[in-house]
Amino acid sequence: MPLTDVQIKALKPQEKRYLKPDGEGLNLAVSPKGRKSWVFRYRFNDKADMLTLGQYGARSGQLTIKKARMAKDNAKLLIERGVDPKPYKTELLTSDVIEAVDQKKKAERVSKVQKITFEDLYDEYCRFKTTSFGGRKPAWEYGTLKKHNERFQKYVLPMLSDRIVSDLTEDDLEQCLIVVQEHGALVSRNKIRTVFNGMFDYAKGKKYITRNIAKYISDSLFVKHQETHYKHVTTELELKGVVRAIDKMSASYEVKQCIKLGLLIFARPSEVSQLKWAHVDFDEGVISKPASEMKKDRDHVIPLSRQAKSILEDIWPLTGHTEFVFYSPYGSTGKPVSTNSLSNSLRRNGIDQIHPHGFRHTASTILNEMGFDQDAIELQLSHVIGGVRGVYNKAQKLSERSHMMQVWSDYIEKLI
Repeated sequence: MPLTDVQIKALKPQEKRYLKPDGEGLNLAVSPKGRKSWVFRYRFNDKADMLTLGQYGARSGQLTIKKARMAKDNAKLLIERGVDPKPYKTELLTSDVIEAVDQKKKAERVSKVQKITFEDLYDEYCRFKTTSFGGRKPAWEYGTLKKHNERFQKYVLPMLSDRIVSDLTEDDLEQCLIVVQEHGALVSRNKIRTVFNGMFDYAKGKKYITRNIAKYISDSLFVKHQETHYKHVTTELELKGVVRAIDKMSASYEVKQCIKLGLLIFARPSEVSQLKWAHVDFDEGVISKPASEMKKDRDHVIPLSRQAKSILEDIWPLTGHTEFVFYSPYGSTGKPVSTNSLSNSLRRNGIDQIHPHGFRHTASTILNEMGFDQDAIELQLSHVIGGVRGVYNKAQKLSERSHMMQVWSDYIEKLI
C-alpha cells in the first residue's frame, strides 16, 4: 500500500537503516538517527541500482510524497527510453523531464564539441577503427594501428595534439603535411593524409565539427610519390643465385624455413610468417586461410607441392605444439617470427637483390613466361581478377594451380 504522511511520521528509527516501500520501486529510507529520505530502486541494463531522490518533508529542498512519486515516474520514463536516470537527478523534479534531459544532453554535446582536442579525437577514432562490430574483424589490425601511431607521434601530435578540433582549418592540416613532406617521408605523408580524411569525416558524423576540413586540403602543395616495387629478380640466372644463397644462409631454423616456404608458395610475407597449424591440411595437401585473416578479406586456398609439404612436415616436431607454424624461438612470446626478421635475415646474408615480398613478382613473371594461365597465377597470388572475367569467373582452378605449384617447386629445386 502507498505510504501516507501519517504513516511516515509514525516511523521510528531502528538500530539499522531500513526501507519502507511506497510502490513501483519508490521507498522511504529511515536512518538510525531518524533521517527519512526517498530512495528509488530500479534495474538498468539488467543491473540493479538505487538512486536517492532527496529528504522527506515539506520545507524547501525536501520532497513531499507527491514530489517523490513524480520523480519516480519521471525516472521510469527515462528508463523506458534507455536512459539511466542517475545522472539526471535534478531533472526528475521537473514537469517535462524528457525535454529537460534532451536539453542537458544537447548542452553536453556542444560542450564536448567545443573542448575536444585533436589528440582526444585521434584516440577516439583509433578505438573506433580497432573495434569489432557484429563479429566482423576490425578495420585496423594491431600492426596497422602501431604504424599510424608511430607516424602521428613523430610528425602530427607535436604540432596538433592540444589544438581544439573545432578551431582547426585545412591550413593547419596542410602545414603539418608539408613538414612531413620536407622530411622526405612521402609515404608517411600520404598515410597521414588518409587518416586525416577518415578522422574528420568521423568527427563530422559525431557532430564535433560541421564539415570535414581534410577534404579541402590543396593537392597543389604536394609532390607526387612514385611507387617503388619490392626488390625482385626476373631471370633464371638471377633466381639461381638467390635460391643457392638462401639454401646456404645463416639464420634461425624457423626463419630460414619460413623464407623457403615463402619462395615456394609466394604468398604475402605476413601470411607466411603468421601461418597457423589450423590452416594446414596435410591430408588434402592444402593451406586454407579464412577471409578474416586475409588482406583481401576472401578465403584463400594454397595447394601444397611435395617440397612445400616437406618443409611443413619437418618443422612440425619443433612447433606443432604451438599455434603458429613459424613460432618465434626468442623467449616465450607466443608470437610467430616477424616479417622484418625475414627481410633482415636476407640482408645480413648479402641477399639484397630480392625482398620476401619480391618472391611474388618473381614467381608471377616466370610462371607467365612458362605459359601458365594468367587467372590461375592471379588466384594463387590472391589478387582480385578485374573486369567481366572477375565477375563471372568464380572457379578456384585448384587442379590447374596444384599442377602449377608442383612445377614451380620442381623448377626451384633444380636451381640449387
